[in-house]
Amino acid sequence: MPSARYRRLLLWLLLPAAMFNAYDGELRAVLLTQLKHSFHVGTAAIGVANIPIGSGQFIAFFAVLLADRIGRRPILLWSILGYTVFTTVSATAWNLWSFAIFQSAAQVCIGAEFGVAVTLLAEEVPSEERGRYLSFLLLVSPLGAVLAGGLVSVGFLHNPIGWRAFFLLAALPLLVVTVARRRLHESHAYLLAARERAAAPGRSTRRALSDALTVWRGRQGRRAGAVGTIAFFQGLASAGAVGWWTYYAEHQRHFGTGIAGAFFAVAALVSVGGYVTCGRLMDRMGRRPTAVLYALAAVACGAATFQVDNRWAMLPLLMGTAFFGIGVAPVLSAFATELFPTSVRAQASAWIRNGLGNAGSVLGPTLVGVLGSAAGPLHDIGNAATLVVVLFLVAVPIVLLAVPETRGLSLEEVTGR
Repeated sequence: MPSARYRRLLLWLLLPAAMFNAYDGELRAVLLTQLKHSFHVGTAAIGVANIPIGSGQFIAFFAVLLADRIGRRPILLWSILGYTVFTTVSATAWNLWSFAIFQSAAQVCIGAEFGVAVTLLAEEVPSEERGRYLSFLLLVSPLGAVLAGGLVSVGFLHNPIGWRAFFLLAALPLLVVTVARRRLHESHAYLLAARERAAAPGRSTRRALSDALTVWRGRQGRRAGAVGTIAFFQGLASAGAVGWWTYYAEHQRHFGTGIAGAFFAVAALVSVGGYVTCGRLMDRMGRRPTAVLYALAAVACGAATFQVDNRWAMLPLLMGTAFFGIGVAPVLSAFATELFPTSVRAQASAWIRNGLGNAGSVLGPTLVGVLGSAAGPLHDIGNAATLVVVLFLVAVPIVLLAVPETRGLSLEEVTGR
């Protein structure tokens, strides 16, 4: 096991990249009105644009899959670099679909970076500290949202190039690549698995695509299906609610842009507490009870957020939605990594997050935009968002019936290998 000093260094190398990855995604939420006006498109078109943007996370699956073949370190470094390039280039978009293409490429890199970072931490940190380290990595994601919402609330939009300046700020993670290239090591678990794979006959890089189905065999396949379904409905609810709340607040509740940005930033900041609390609870009382508690509270707060009229009643509900609905990420990441052996751990994480989880994240905002548009069946963004939030209740029986508890167990005890 690596030294405590290196583990802390590893965490600090990953934190800035994780924050700016979240910053990119939240920009589309807080700047939705400006993007709609700049590109002269309707509400439904904005919703549909989430399909090509989100498809980048599906492609990221193959990049994360390569981490089981060529290593965690090279995939992580290249993905941080790619994210920086494509997010910065998004500032040059001339219409909605060029913007969607650039953002889709950025999502490929974001998905790869996050999936490999979580896997790397799970492999390099001892079981008694794993929940805390995962929560530290994940809690900086809301800080990206705080930065995005905070910049809107203080009037950063009133710069010479408007919303495009927000995307130019994404060049900062290049500093992370510069430092990480020299200090980041390959994980010990991967090196051991690579030596075992090299000694086993009949295994080669050419089998990578066929090996992509390995995780779906036997007991680990049932686990992947259960955790992947949870990730799908969590992505559906959180992306649908977060992606449309600012637009809903401005157009249906008549918030000013500054107030909406400030509320968004406050809620995102509160979600940091959700991450930290989730990490502590999952190490103290277990992964399963923590997941159930967060899912129930997220649905209750999220549904109410889109139904109340008074803005000061909405703010604490929005804060609760962020605390539980976004803060649940550490326990979901633990499910996606701890339940699988080293040889397929990155692959399992990719299927769960980049495959099923991302399918929910793509479908959620799309459903809200299409169902809640003027021509849609619900004619109301608030009711459409409430619908996708309530669907997250499906996760509760799955956690209770199909996901084993892993608190306090080593990876070898959980997986049997």
